[in-house]
Amino acid sequence: MVAPLHSDDKRAGRFERVAIGLIDPNPYNARKIYRPQRIGELAQSLVANGQLQPGVGTFRNGRCILAAGHYRLAGIRQAALPVMDLMIHDGLTDRDLFEYSYRENAEREGQSALDDAMAWRYAIDQKIYGSETELAAAVQKSLAVVNRTLSILKLSPAIIDLVSQNPEAYPMSSLAELVLLETAGGTDVALAFAERLGLGEIGRTEITEARARFTAPKPRKEKETSRQYKLKMPDGTLAGVLKEWDSGRVSFDVVCTSAAERQALVDDLKKRFALGDE
Repeated sequence: MVAPLHSDDKRAGRFERVAIGLIDPNPYNARKIYRPQRIGELAQSLVANGQLQPGVGTFRNGRCILAAGHYRLAGIRQAALPVMDLMIHDGLTDRDLFEYSYRENAEREGQSALDDAMAWRYAIDQKIYGSETELAAAVQKSLAVVNRTLSILKLSPAIIDLVSQNPEAYPMSSLAELVLLETAGGTDVALAFAERLGLGEIGRTEITEARARFTAPKPRKEKETSRQYKLKMPDGTLAGVLKEWDSGRVSFDVVCTSAAERQALVDDLKKRFALGDE
């Protein structure tokens, strides 16, 4: 083991080869989703070529906390290798652990939106950052982007599970629209669109258009004014009611006192509307 450098600068790391049994994962790791296929490929490369780049770690209470290099650690464990090459930085804080991990993942291949949402929520919940504003400064994103990204976690567990299977296929802007669609149209609708989004069949525009169909106000039916008249027989007896609307609709309900009156009324109506004896 190489003797430690006596320096207060956390950037002044030292190389160590650490036994796998002494290494613990970063509790504030910015990446939450790991692809088994990539771990398997990395394990094969490690067996064939060795570890080409060390990870980053710090020691606490005799244990090594891995700050960065979790894909490499997973590959080493799958390959059953006994040690991991690390650059050890003394005195890393919880915030340092998060920021080392976030920078490495962002620089290497970019974080998925879901990874960011899960990691940022955890960092705030664990008081690594006192507010979303502090977090936004640390990850060099606008507060609006941080807020929108965190909103992804409002999606139902079934949708989150689907997205986690292939997170790179789900941009933040599309996931934010899915949140709004689920609120407006329900989980089944949002899940169906999430499946199509993951397959590349649709994009954010189609989700936005679907949400608009659920949120667009329904046209109000124009209220019609109606007028009602009482119909009376020559002797003043109430015979029925006549009703008319501004739209031109007319209806009436009449009770005739005799068969002759009824027949006369029917004949008049047939004549008025050119009805035959069908």
